[in-house]
Amino acid sequence: MRTIFPFDEINTFKERLHSHFSEGRIKSEEDVEDIIDEILDLCLLAYANGVRYIAEEFDIEVGLEPTADELERVIYQEIDGETWEQRVRHWYEEGGTEADIVRIAETESHRVGNTAADEAAIQAGATTKTWVTMRDDRVRETHEYLEQTTVPIDSRFYTFDGDSARFPGDFTLAENNINCRCQLRYS
Repeated sequence: MRTIFPFDEINTFKERLHSHFSEGRIKSEEDVEDIIDEILDLCLLAYANGVRYIAEEFDIEVGLEPTADELERVIYQEIDGETWEQRVRHWYEEGGTEADIVRIAETESHRVGNTAADEAAIQAGATTKTWVTMRDDRVRETHEYLEQTTVPIDSRFYTFDGDSARFPGDFTLAENNINCRCQLRYS
């Protein structure tokens, strides 16, 4: 299974992130703005990767060219009442660590890529979707519960804790999205 996640770009982001810190703390508000811009770039790339993933899976041209409003809706989706940008700002105010900001960047770029893939799959004519985990000891129980579950394309996946998602990263509870590495297989 191909991946949507921009691994190389996340690693580059992690390397650049060090320059925004001094003695374990973020240097300035300007650095926060730079970090927000870099995460936005990762999300835009993840969106493009999600569309490309579906185009390759279905061996078609997917003409998904979202408007600025559609991209904004996807990128700034609220989870537990906050957007990722609001979480970054809170993280700064509360003295968060580099690991915290990397977790936000990874989680949000994963969510955005899966959103794009789902929208592109619908456009490509997919009728079902199947939840696929990494099948390792890091998979959380709520996602392991969904492993190989297939639902109609317009349906949600439901976990035993009462949460639901259209695709990985779309859960209503942040705890079910953080560090998620799952993907969907479409047919």
